[in-house]
Amino acid sequence: MFLALWYYFRGYVMIKVNGFAAERFMNMLSYRGVYLWDVESNGAGVRLKAPMGSMDVLSMCAEKTGCRIEVQGYGGFPARAHRFKGRQVLTAGIMLFAAGLYLLSSFIWVIQVEGNERVESEDILTYCQELGLKPAAWKRGVDPEKITKELLIQFPDISWVSVGLKGTDVTIKVAETIEKTEVVDKETPCNVIATMDGVVLKITAERGTPLVKEGDVVKKGDVLISSEVLIGLEGEEQHAEYVAAEGTVTARVWEQLTEELPLTYEEKLYTGETKTNKILSFWGKDADFIHPSLEGADADVEVLFDKELALGDFKVPISLKKEQYNIYTLEKKSRTVDEAKVALEEMLRKKTEQCLSPYGTIEKIEVHYEEYTDCVRAKGQAVLTERIDEKQKAEKGRDAVDGTDRENDTTGQ
Repeated sequence: MFLALWYYFRGYVMIKVNGFAAERFMNMLSYRGVYLWDVESNGAGVRLKAPMGSMDVLSMCAEKTGCRIEVQGYGGFPARAHRFKGRQVLTAGIMLFAAGLYLLSSFIWVIQVEGNERVESEDILTYCQELGLKPAAWKRGVDPEKITKELLIQFPDISWVSVGLKGTDVTIKVAETIEKTEVVDKETPCNVIATMDGVVLKITAERGTPLVKEGDVVKKGDVLISSEVLIGLEGEEQHAEYVAAEGTVTARVWEQLTEELPLTYEEKLYTGETKTNKILSFWGKDADFIHPSLEGADADVEVLFDKELALGDFKVPISLKKEQYNIYTLEKKSRTVDEAKVALEEMLRKKTEQCLSPYGTIEKIEVHYEEYTDCVRAKGQAVLTERIDEKQKAEKGRDAVDGTDRENDTTGQ
């Protein structure tokens, strides 16, 4: 393989040897260190290839053996380069292309993450970027071993990492740790407190002492289920023990809402006229040389496609994007007060649904409207059924009952 490359770049000559001493001719050349290859018989003679620059030795050996040599052509890089002798621009273009291809292959362009489930790929790629591993990074400046160690330190949920570099692509393969089973702390004393104001509808205490009942009004932060449990029979001496209170509390709560809608507004009316724009991006930066003229018209931009260019498996930092401009005009419209009220009621309902927890339901929404000359304002009160229980660590004998000193160490249930 090495000799083939050497003689290709050095150049070679293809000759035909005629005569009855062709074998003696080749032996004489071999004795003098001339390398011959692709030897094949051709009637009374042979055809072969010899290195460029060996014509003097070939002629001498042919004269001594009585053979006649005939040059049939030249091959290798010098012969191919000779074809471009009068084409300097083409030659320069080919050389620049080859140099650019080699230069681009010295950078990293694509980074992929495989094997992750709990750890987000975006988090891994962002941290790799801080370590110097990012698109357009110089390959020699990337240390896969260092990145592997740093990823294992940064992400406790990853137990194994492999950073593989192939061509211009980097593949980060990870194996995550076995997900830990959530441990419910049943030893540390804690109370169940209210997360918001409301009226208790239902309370279920699995551990601890319930301090409220159905129909009680509670404030945010009130203790609902105490960690203090009295042990002993009634009438006899009792002692207190403290447990991790557990339970659920459902209450009726109220949410105040406000929305406003103008009676006159502008609406987009698309004319059906569109204009397209093609953009070349180099290293993530757009080169928008020919931008369509909108002549002062308003338009929404829609990306039709955004494609990265590649030469086979080799990806280059160039992408082609095509955009479409949908031209529209703004038309002034108006709505009646009744239409505004219907729209406001729907807006308040959607806003209320966004505030709900997975356990909450909407009982009703009471809306009061304020009409003005240019708008309608809606002030609503949503009546909701929600869970209001939350755990909070308790100090024995202090806030087990009254809930004081509970501004710290709060964990949601």
